[in-house]
Amino acid sequence: MADELRNEIRTLARTAFASLPAADYSGYALYSDADAMTVCCAANTRAHLARMQADDPEDAEYYRWSPAEWALEGIASDLFEHLCVRLRNRTLAGVDQRDEVYEACVAALADLVVEGSFGDGAAAVVVFAVSDADEAEREVGWLNRLNPPGIAAVHARWRTAAER
Repeated sequence: MADELRNEIRTLARTAFASLPAADYSGYALYSDADAMTVCCAANTRAHLARMQADDPEDAEYYRWSPAEWALEGIASDLFEHLCVRLRNRTLAGVDQRDEVYEACVAALADLVVEGSFGDGAAAVVVFAVSDADEAEREVGWLNRLNPPGIAAVHARWRTAAER
């Protein structure tokens, strides 16, 4: 199921991101929940990021990396609805699919990065996140897979400072 799931998520995410209105985007994300019952999509504009950072400069980097705070959080949820019902049913049946779903999401995003779906890769961050769970170590690894080294290093410095 892993390859099928990756392909399905990649196709859904590609469609969702392609449907975004024209804007200057600072980030693209997929995210799931602590039980991997959902896959959701988000995008952030530079204008929204700038407003959030100006309103709360102490947490400026948090807004860059946190899809729940982005301008277009939960976009194209209708595209993902059938997948989420399937994932929820599997979890409720006792299947622990967290690692499988998380890896499929990261791999799908990595495929989209290679395809050039997010531009040249230097202008925006690409994020996979898990809501309602502390996946800090894994998040750093995911960001390293999805972003150029300079962008991932900024997140690692922020995460290290935030943990102090």
